[in-house]
Amino acid sequence: MAQTSSLAQVSVESGPNGSDLLTDSGVNAQREEDEYQQALLELCPKHLWYNGSYTAGCPRPILVDQKHLEAIEDLHDALKNAIWIDDQARAGKMLDFANCLGSWRPDFLVEDGEEADEIFRITEINARFSFNGFVHEAYGQEVINRSVNAVGSDWVGATDHKTILNGLFGLFDPSRPLYLLKGTEPGIDIHMFADALWSRYGIGPRIIRPEDLRMLATDDSKIGRRLYCDAKELIPDVQAPRIKAENGEVWEEIRQVGLELHQKELASLDPEMLHQVALRCFNDMRTILLVHDKRMLGIIREEVPRLMERRVLTPKQGAVLNKGIVETIIPGSQAMHDLIRDSATAPHLRHGYILKPIRSGKGDGIVFGDDIGNEEWVSRLRDLASPRLVAGVSCVVQRRIVPREYDLLLKASVGAVKYPLVGTYHVTDGKLLGLGMDNSLGTTTEWR
Repeated sequence: MAQTSSLAQVSVESGPNGSDLLTDSGVNAQREEDEYQQALLELCPKHLWYNGSYTAGCPRPILVDQKHLEAIEDLHDALKNAIWIDDQARAGKMLDFANCLGSWRPDFLVEDGEEADEIFRITEINARFSFNGFVHEAYGQEVINRSVNAVGSDWVGATDHKTILNGLFGLFDPSRPLYLLKGTEPGIDIHMFADALWSRYGIGPRIIRPEDLRMLATDDSKIGRRLYCDAKELIPDVQAPRIKAENGEVWEEIRQVGLELHQKELASLDPEMLHQVALRCFNDMRTILLVHDKRMLGIIREEVPRLMERRVLTPKQGAVLNKGIVETIIPGSQAMHDLIRDSATAPHLRHGYILKPIRSGKGDGIVFGDDIGNEEWVSRLRDLASPRLVAGVSCVVQRRIVPREYDLLLKASVGAVKYPLVGTYHVTDGKLLGLGMDNSLGTTTEWR
């Protein structure tokens, strides 16, 4: 970490002291990329990198200083405090959410402030899957940190790869068999996670499908049922006891499970089956269904004044959230009705907004206001006049951020370009683990 007035990309080997701010001169970009990719493959076999994702990494990291790290820390602390106040938990009917926040990966854009400073604006929280790029980040950061150490630079990693993996592994009990319930999602990290789990603990997660789930009513369970899976496709394991069901199937009992299911796959489960899965899921279902929901950011912004009145947030934290969360308008709100009214008479307004499906991810379904005509824009907004959810229709409206662009060298074959940075950071059970990968048009780089 070094003092820098703004974010900047660096080359670990280009300067006279082994590291310097990035310039075209003196950088053998192709060699850096080849060595970086080879180092990644030494950490994880090639076939486990989804769609050859190791080739998307960039060995030239982003330089940050203490003010950038403090901005993220302050924003996360305020967000964590604001995100859940629950009467059911207070009444003792469910676990206090503060103690089981699960896995989050907020995304943020960098916008120019009024004084030409950099403002981090959270645009969404990715939380439906447990892994969220954790393993990609850990391996990429490990290689970058190793390179920095090798050249004797004064820089240090803004993120520690061990902290990332420890946070991920801390979500579950490695002494018990671990089941991963997986559906149609190909999975960016899940197979890499399985490999990392084997390397650390000598155990492999047991990957199952929703159709493999079974339940059995029992008197010797506090919750009245035991959750099982059909074990016909699983290699026997002494740590995973089996029973023979009345229909002749062999079942294994599930005591902890991670999910990689889309919301519609969760909704298709029998309600009691979903209840049993939720009781054993190491990523709390409130995280999967509510924190990931794009309305959450809008609700937080609306609730900031009341949270300050109740002293859940300090005035400083309230200001941090108002500044650090993009303006998000939720269906049925007064702000949505105001936008519908104003858009009908001011067609240019739509250019400053986007539509984002409330339960999407990976940028799926986002519509920029200037990509459609005003008649369609107003029609889409009118569909959001009610808070009632409609599949394939319900969206939030977010202010369109015009991100700051940076001089970047992402690929040797492309050369230097100006791109925005889409930042991330990783969280488990409320603990900020560190900055994650920056994404610039499908290419990822690490933070230094």
